[in-house]
Amino acid sequence: MSLNHLTLSILEETGYVVLDSYQQPIDPAEWKNLEYVDWKSSGDTRFAPLASAYGEIECNGFWHFDPPKADKDGVWIDSQVAIAPTLVERVKATGANVGRCRIIELQPNSYADALYNSHLDDNNRLNPEGEGWVLRLFMQLSHNPDSYMVLREDINDPSTETRIALPAGAQLLVDSERMWHSVWHQDPNGEPRYCLITSVESGPDLEKWVWENNPTQRVESAPLDQKTAVEGEIHAQERRAARTAFYGYDPTMVMSEA
Repeated sequence: MSLNHLTLSILEETGYVVLDSYQQPIDPAEWKNLEYVDWKSSGDTRFAPLASAYGEIECNGFWHFDPPKADKDGVWIDSQVAIAPTLVERVKATGANVGRCRIIELQPNSYADALYNSHLDDNNRLNPEGEGWVLRLFMQLSHNPDSYMVLREDINDPSTETRIALPAGAQLLVDSERMWHSVWHQDPNGEPRYCLITSVESGPDLEKWVWENNPTQRVESAPLDQKTAVEGEIHAQERRAARTAFYGYDPTMVMSEA
């Protein structure tokens, strides 16, 4: 977390908070009928942008454009907003300055896959000093209680891991430039996971919204059997080592634009 930006003190201890579950009904058409783009991040994924750098249906980091800008002041995409009004209003209710706002569609994977794909986000490139630190707000859409957000303070230290279950409505605010993260998605029918992911700027309005939603700074990690834990760690480390050998550097250490 930057010392030169405005931050939320509630994230200082763990880098995340779990909020009250969103209980209002949402028609699945609000995410299933959107236009998706083939954008890969942390596995077999597609993304449906609701807000982008300049209102186009694309998922690039805001700094790639002319003029470039920080991951703030996103422009709502009219055609997508018309399909997902409840989701858009939920984001606007935070009162925060919004940057990238997208739905992720993630196909089922393994625990080893999740560890292999764990990454840090590039949220604060071009973010002027003295302004709010950009965080990631996650709201689970599909009901996947046996899937988990996997957070680590140290990618190479399993003892720093927290696994948070993802039933429909689960909400997390994460300093995803500090916390390594990915999702282990299990579904017995092979159905994808859907989640609303939004870049939000720290500030008084976001802080007020967070406290209104009963934040929990530390949750007990979901159970994981020892065999899965050990095998997943070994396989992920082997795959990361092979990737490093192939590229000549460790891509894990390069922040993701996701």
